[in-house]
Amino acid sequence: MLDKIYDKSDLKKVIDSMPEQIREAYAFEDKIKLKGIPDNIIICGMGGSGIAGKILESYAMGLRLKIPVFCINDYSIPPYTTKNSLFIISSYSGNTEETLSCYKEALKNGHNIIVITSGGKLMQYAENDKNALILLPKGLQPRNALPYLFFPILKLMERNGLIENQSLYVKKLIESLHKNSKNFNEQAELLASQLDEKIPVIYSSTLFAPVAYRWKTQFNENAKTVSYYHIFPELDHNELNGFKNTKWPLHIIILKDEEDHRRVLKRMSITKNLIKSENSNVKFTEITIKGDDLLTRMFSAIYLGDLTSFYLAMTYATDPTPVEIIEKLKKEMGPFV
Repeated sequence: MLDKIYDKSDLKKVIDSMPEQIREAYAFEDKIKLKGIPDNIIICGMGGSGIAGKILESYAMGLRLKIPVFCINDYSIPPYTTKNSLFIISSYSGNTEETLSCYKEALKNGHNIIVITSGGKLMQYAENDKNALILLPKGLQPRNALPYLFFPILKLMERNGLIENQSLYVKKLIESLHKNSKNFNEQAELLASQLDEKIPVIYSSTLFAPVAYRWKTQFNENAKTVSYYHIFPELDHNELNGFKNTKWPLHIIILKDEEDHRRVLKRMSITKNLIKSENSNVKFTEITIKGDDLLTRMFSAIYLGDLTSFYLAMTYATDPTPVEIIEKLKKEMGPFV
């Protein structure tokens, strides 16, 4: 087995443990009490830490939450915040410079702040400033700590009455991942074999944009390959026109949620046929995401994407865990003051 040779940090075991991570993360106990209903929720985070914010932003939209949720992946907080904005500052390592910058700005402006981290400078800041802190277990790559970065925030929102109780949905999600694990692995291994020497392009509806983005970033970090994503219906107004002269070996993966808008589902089918007629070299895989509820469908698709990126790394005889070039960039950037 190639994973015994190249998966030196046993990433496959970490991916397989997602159901247990979800169970543990959702069971986190905290006594954080919000000061009333916030005007908006701002989640600041980068990379593997930031993706949890993107998923929560989309999931909140699916739940029809009337409080806007925004995910910020930058050095500065947005100007539309108020004194009643809630900031969730998320960095698994606790040392992400963009996130530390947002923390300092939010603190200076007197905002309500909750920190979620496993340690580092961010933990020290939160403790020194007496801000609410959700402390995560150490020892993971940030991208592999997604359940720990997402579900405590979900539980926090639930406990403070911002969303309905999520325990039934979490239970169904865990059961579904266990039940379908073998099928997911088989599907992922087959898809990875088809992506060999191809550029993966992931398409989805707007609601599933963070899921498609997660697939893209996992291909980047685990399989060490370029990947892109776009969303319906927007891509039909620009990207659709870009295939005539494209010579790249593209493989488009369409993630279809069974609850997608009927017009979006129609667009997916028509778009696929039009691209094929324009460029016969483009390959396609359509994946219909199934599940009893949105949470199950979102994280089932994420789990499948994580597995596919792992098997593609094995196809490329690559250790999926190290991100050496990112570490080189951080070193060249120097310390953040």
